[in-house]
Amino acid sequence: MSFSILITRRWTAVLLVGVVLLIGSSVGRALYQRTQLQAQIHDLQQSIQIQQKEQGQYKELLDKIDDFAYIEREARLTFGLKQPGEGVLVVPDSVIGIDTQSSVASAPSSNPQRWWNYFFSQRNS
Repeated sequence: MSFSILITRRWTAVLLVGVVLLIGSSVGRALYQRTQLQAQIHDLQQSIQIQQKEQGQYKELLDKIDDFAYIEREARLTFGLKQPGEGVLVVPDSVIGIDTQSSVASAPSSNPQRWWNYFFSQRNS
């Protein structure tokens, strides 16, 4: 009789250890999934904040574009348009202080001219 009680106790202990391991692995898996979900929620909240900031910027831009004064200013600056009855005033470069010679010299030359300069001009190197 003592032998059968000993075997029963061993099987009970093994079974109990197996149940504890099974429950422990389930709890561990649940904790891992929870941390993954929390990280994902955090990332999504940051994404929402970024999207809300962009939405605010787009609303401001839309409000600005709907303003007639903004449209008129952009038309004048971008397309050179003017109101009827207005005149165009041309200011010489010398009054502004722009050196026209340097801007002409910095203009890109033609491709054959650049090749000619590459092979036949004096190099300082």
